[in-house]
Amino acid sequence: MAFADRALAPVLTTVMYHYVRPVSSSAYPRLKALEMNAFLGQLDHLQAHCRMISPGELAACLEQGIPLPERGCLLTFDDGYADHYRHVFPHLLDRGLSGLFFAPKTSLLDRQLLEVNRIQFVLANHPHPDALADEVDALLAAEGFPDSAARRAVHFAPNRFDSADVAYAKRLLQHVLPADLRAHLTTRLFAQHVSTDEADFADGLYLTLAEAREMQAEGMVFGGHGDRHLWHGLASPSELAAEVAGSVSALGAIGAQVEGGFYCYPFGSQSESVRRAVSAAGFRYGFTVVPQLWSQTDDRLAIARLDTNDLPHRPDATDPWLARSTAATA
Repeated sequence: MAFADRALAPVLTTVMYHYVRPVSSSAYPRLKALEMNAFLGQLDHLQAHCRMISPGELAACLEQGIPLPERGCLLTFDDGYADHYRHVFPHLLDRGLSGLFFAPKTSLLDRQLLEVNRIQFVLANHPHPDALADEVDALLAAEGFPDSAARRAVHFAPNRFDSADVAYAKRLLQHVLPADLRAHLTTRLFAQHVSTDEADFADGLYLTLAEAREMQAEGMVFGGHGDRHLWHGLASPSELAAEVAGSVSALGAIGAQVEGGFYCYPFGSQSESVRRAVSAAGFRYGFTVVPQLWSQTDDRLAIARLDTNDLPHRPDATDPWLARSTAATA
């Protein structure tokens, strides 16, 4: 079935989660995580106002040309955290829901700490997170890269969720600096501000292979999320090939589907060449971090997602996205 008019085509609300935990009582209360009561309240809201669909239902609708249900909603969980097994999986089971989970190969199989998580926990444990930008510039000057003014002219700006200082430090440590320099700096900062035992920290942070297999056996679905969680749109051809191959390896170890399966671009970073590489590996659907509802007539390799913070965390709250979803299918 073809939908000629995008404005009248069924739309999908896809919700994106990362850390879900009792964060205020944890060892890292300043971590940007979703509190358990907020997560459960959001599930109450979504179940009250949306038609929750599984990844399999989404694929069936798209492959068979069946319109998505009105107010359809899909739950996705990025990065393969132990949170997802401990704090998410039991509640989804209790509610009869299925989620789509994305775990990078390096964390799931190699049990190594991802660069992105070093940065997140440095910020969570830093006495003054906004001072990290100055600290990074000082470290770079000591390494022979003193021109902070030029870097700041390009990269010092806020994003949706971070101040300019924090966003600047993140950009440098995630993708602006050369890979070996990023690894050196993030390792040093993590040892100084968080822990000198990365292996032990990683083992407690990430989902295990056995847990992933158990979740899959109970109806959860796993998709690709790269090897080292690199920005795919900024990766070299060899890095991109390794990221996609790592996803295939991780899913193979779980026993999850690759052919016709799901892929999530780390940081939402993708391009036409990235979509081609993901599609060539057999993946059929790709997920971004564009904060929009997704129309059934849009690109299946660029499915938009709302952050959990874009939506209410209690069932009786006003939800502007719900109104848009209803209008699109009216």
